[in-house]
Amino acid sequence: MNVHSVTRIVFNSLLLAPLLFGCTQSVEKSETPTLVVLPSPGEDGFPRIDGSTSTAPLGATIFCSMLDVPCEWVTFIDENRYLMPDLTGYQGDFPGTGHSGTHSAYLNLINRETDLILVAREPSTEELDLASLSGITLVSTPVALDAFVFIVNENNPVDGLSLEQIQRIYTGELTRWDQVGGSAQEIHPYQRNEQSGSQQLMLSFVMKDLQMVDAPLLVLMKMIAPFYAISEDPQGIGYSVFYYEENMAPNERIKLLAVDGIMPDQGTIRSRDYSFTTEVYAIVRAD
Repeated sequence: MNVHSVTRIVFNSLLLAPLLFGCTQSVEKSETPTLVVLPSPGEDGFPRIDGSTSTAPLGATIFCSMLDVPCEWVTFIDENRYLMPDLTGYQGDFPGTGHSGTHSAYLNLINRETDLILVAREPSTEELDLASLSGITLVSTPVALDAFVFIVNENNPVDGLSLEQIQRIYTGELTRWDQVGGSAQEIHPYQRNEQSGSQQLMLSFVMKDLQMVDAPLLVLMKMIAPFYAISEDPQGIGYSVFYYEENMAPNERIKLLAVDGIMPDQGTIRSRDYSFTTEVYAIVRAD
């Protein structure tokens, strides 16, 4: 199989995933997928694919489709679930399907260590600057939908918040759950590290020009970390993306919050009625 055929299959596979779940001149927008000839194919002619943690199952689906092998969900020791190829009876080397995370994937693309990335956000200012310094233009194509969601402990009586309430919680103006219809307890507003996909979505969707409360002890480094923390903390609130919460980190002690009266689910994301519906992007270098 040559790289032209492989690349076409990659984009066709992406188009079959309608619901996965301030740019500068360093990014070009492509509204419709086009055939891209990848100059540095990986092992056996496969393009090297990287991406965010939440898109790893999409990357696995592409490879399983290309090689005509089944995929199955596997639970790892960290309680994350991943879609993995079943290679029983498969002859030959299978290309790796691991994703290094959003920021690392961008760096790998800019440094020519991968050919295509699948990510739940467009590049940050820092990533655009790095691309520009390297003379790289990134081409961004939306290929699927996901959503930015808020999570709380199952025992929290609050079932939904308005955008304004979320903003006031994360600026530190609202500090107790009884200020938003809950119990008389302190709010613990968990955050993510600055370059994570979740944190960039938080800043662009929710906070905009508002300054987040300085709470270094509540900053969590791993995507699974808010689920661990809030499952044990009835006073906590955090955020992630819908596909990851529903499929990769299912946790009976966690519940999703409605935002402005609308719950995130496949229907409200597909219709974009849920306020924080977001695109999932396939991104390549323009050259």
